[in-house]
Amino acid sequence: MSWPKPNVINTLKPPVKIHRGRWVLFFIILILITAILLALMWPDNNFISQWTFWVGVLFIPTVISGIVVSVRLYLYGLAQEEYEIWEQEQNHIEHNWQEWAMQSLMVLDSFYKVPNQISTQKLLLDSPNQIVQLNNSLIFDEKYTFKDYAEDLLFSLREVLSAIPKTEVIDITVYSSPESFTYIDDDINNAYRSAEILQPYKLYHQIVSRTNIEKLAELYDTPQSSLQLIVINNFISSGSAFLCALLLTDKQHYQELAIDIAKSEILRPMITDNLLTGVNQMVEMQPAINDVKQLWFANLNAEQEVDINKLLADQKISPDQLYKLESIVGNQTELSYWLSLALGCEMITQTQKNNLITAMSQNQWLFSVVTTVSRES
Repeated sequence: MSWPKPNVINTLKPPVKIHRGRWVLFFIILILITAILLALMWPDNNFISQWTFWVGVLFIPTVISGIVVSVRLYLYGLAQEEYEIWEQEQNHIEHNWQEWAMQSLMVLDSFYKVPNQISTQKLLLDSPNQIVQLNNSLIFDEKYTFKDYAEDLLFSLREVLSAIPKTEVIDITVYSSPESFTYIDDDINNAYRSAEILQPYKLYHQIVSRTNIEKLAELYDTPQSSLQLIVINNFISSGSAFLCALLLTDKQHYQELAIDIAKSEILRPMITDNLLTGVNQMVEMQPAINDVKQLWFANLNAEQEVDINKLLADQKISPDQLYKLESIVGNQTELSYWLSLALGCEMITQTQKNNLITAMSQNQWLFSVVTTVSRES
């Protein structure tokens, strides 16, 4: 599985160009053949001194060459026109697919909480080489509950939401790990009231054990009439605990709101079971990957990290920094993709450099490019 761009099967080659030298040679050979034939058919042996002979030697090849060249030019023109039409169609298809791949979700804000209080500011200040591999699972302090972090989340969004119309509906989707899943409606409701957020909201809660990035991918193709607040509740985890959230909307709805508060954009994610095919398609259709300067590894082993680095190097993509989530926040689960995505969204607000999030889920490779906000947004 990768992007469904079809391969071009019936390729059309450009028509063979007309070579002037070959046609001159053809004309000379035709003159020689005509001269020999006329000489053989001439009634006497004085044909060399007769002007009619030479007129025939030149006139007949000229007429024949003119007819042949005219037919050749006509056929060449038809072939060239057919090729140009095919080429325009292919360029149009390529352009449409690139626009499809470059579709983005506008990130209005991001949020994360981890037990060791790591931050992107600290990552920028400390050399990645100084970060020690944790090799264990971190947990939150027992004195804090999900309600506390829900309040932190919603209070952090209050400033951004104050710039959005009060009638705008916020769809809150909480994805909870199996260990974290519990009734949280009251916690969200109380935190929402405490933060004094004026927009109405709808709450959806699902238990997930994998990335579920397909739900994120659906937002690119389904026009939304509301903001999307995606919350990952990994408060209790088989790996390291964390909570993170992304406040998103599609570009069309963002433009309809007539606001200028987006902090980054998440391009259409790549989900593939073939690493080479996935990376090649992204390079071909999502040119923003060529400008990636910060690379995140989530839920990957050392061999998989090497494979990604090698493929990117083959495409002349050379990130300035590599961040291994396991080194930063401890043991990983498939949900860790979301944490790296939230970290990447925050990182780009400080560096203004494209980030690439890489992860593995259900034996599939996941890639997301996070970019700065484009001017057209």
